[in-house]
Amino acid sequence: MMRILFGIGCFAKFVHGATGGGWQRFDTGKISRFLMERRRGSAWTSRFVALYKPFLIVRILASLSLAVGFLSPLSAVLVATGLAFEMIFIPRFLTFFMLLLSLLLACAGNLGGFLSVDWDETGSENSWAQSMIILLAVDLYVNTAWLKLRSPQFRSGRVISQWMTTAQEIRPLLAGWNFYYPGFVKEALCHPDGSPKPLAGYAAKSTIAIEFLIPIALLYSPTMPLAFAAGIVCHFFFMLMLPRHLVTYSICTVSTYFAFAVS
Repeated sequence: MMRILFGIGCFAKFVHGATGGGWQRFDTGKISRFLMERRRGSAWTSRFVALYKPFLIVRILASLSLAVGFLSPLSAVLVATGLAFEMIFIPRFLTFFMLLLSLLLACAGNLGGFLSVDWDETGSENSWAQSMIILLAVDLYVNTAWLKLRSPQFRSGRVISQWMTTAQEIRPLLAGWNFYYPGFVKEALCHPDGSPKPLAGYAAKSTIAIEFLIPIALLYSPTMPLAFAAGIVCHFFFMLMLPRHLVTYSICTVSTYFAFAVS
């Protein structure tokens, strides 16, 4: 099941990366091409641009193939290659997280059959990859929570309130569904000047606590269903903050829960 969800998450990410201007990102006259030429030189950029659009197509097909279970190990390698290719021009920690997951899936001994889900079968040949996925997921949650805990701006709710205020202002200027949350949420969390209300601080501290507790609860069988539910709800609210970018990361992160479920 993890393979299916992860493949769907990557498919959504790759389709998003090829639309909304992504296909034309390195066309002549685009700022992305200008910046790459300045950093890497014209010759290197020309070779990169020649591979750019074919790579966009290949990685979309590879993620779809991974989701349906067709040539899964090869598909996982191609997905990892597509993510590594993206890291060249958009280096993000979340993309690197997905890259590591795809490499670990490529190392699994049994990723299931074509268009099938083996609910009751867990091969011992997957144990190493499964253990590494669990460690990676725990590391992601604990480190994310730790960074937020160390930030006075986040703990106070200021990061949330200023993010929401800024997003509300620039949303009409952006193409696509970049931000969404009900208006009453902003009113409950933010003053008109963007400063946080007390509820924003409580929301921030609750987020830190939930991110610390989710991996612990996933590792303990009696609390695993609660952790599943809490994680899905938590990532749903993350997606409301930045849906076009965080929906794919959220799907891929939730997919790791199934590694805990069969441990």
